[in-house]
Amino acid sequence: MINIKFAPFLILLGILMTTIPAYGQSKKDTLTYKMDWSLSGRRISGTFSQSVIGGGFNLDLLYNNWHLENKTTYRYNKTNTRLIEDNWYDLATLKYYPNGKKLLYPGVFYHFDNSLIYRVKRRHQYGIGLGSELDKGSMRLSILAAIANENSTFNGFEFINSDRDFANRKNGLFLLRINNGYTLAKKKVNFSYQVFYFQSLKESADQDIWLSGKVGFNIIKGLSLHVVYDYRFENVRLETLSDYNDIVLFGFNWRLQNGK
Repeated sequence: MINIKFAPFLILLGILMTTIPAYGQSKKDTLTYKMDWSLSGRRISGTFSQSVIGGGFNLDLLYNNWHLENKTTYRYNKTNTRLIEDNWYDLATLKYYPNGKKLLYPGVFYHFDNSLIYRVKRRHQYGIGLGSELDKGSMRLSILAAIANENSTFNGFEFINSDRDFANRKNGLFLLRINNGYTLAKKKVNFSYQVFYFQSLKESADQDIWLSGKVGFNIIKGLSLHVVYDYRFENVRLETLSDYNDIVLFGFNWRLQNGK
């Protein structure tokens, strides 16, 4: 049986195998793509030992009025003999631009993650909403508001700020996602951030805020050095856990694209 955490990669591989060959067979339709890979990590040995690795793969496909975005990341952290992180994250969004216009469009999304820090064995979220995009050349802003369904399994059942003590939690959610990116210094510096806000439709106290910021410095064409800061606040959480965690990563990024 295939482990569920590898499902996003298998779906992504299927998309690449079916879509890119079709592009070579048809010259009437327009396909633009962006693919980038990132890698970061460190290793310390001796009295204090630590192995940390972070990686990611992003895919952006635009085919006529259809737009597919996929973001996958993985983080591993083992300090001495304790496993701190072995976490997957995947977010896939499919958008449709009516008449090619991006001012207001429908979209669907699917999100999966697991987290040793928050003792989440698996979290599935999927929904539908309306979005809007603004492209000003040096700035690209994207907003999506959606209604979603969540099915999460935790390693524990006693939650702070909640009377729903179940290891498996099912929620209806309101979601707001903001993506924004800037290019500076003649496109030599790139800054971007993503904000997620989740609000449970069952419990007013159940609120999550996820923030991710990234600064990239172009070295040569397609290759850049980056710094990533991730912050996560979860108001409803298992007992003994902090309501927030953050992390800073340094690494390299390589991009391949045929669009702007």
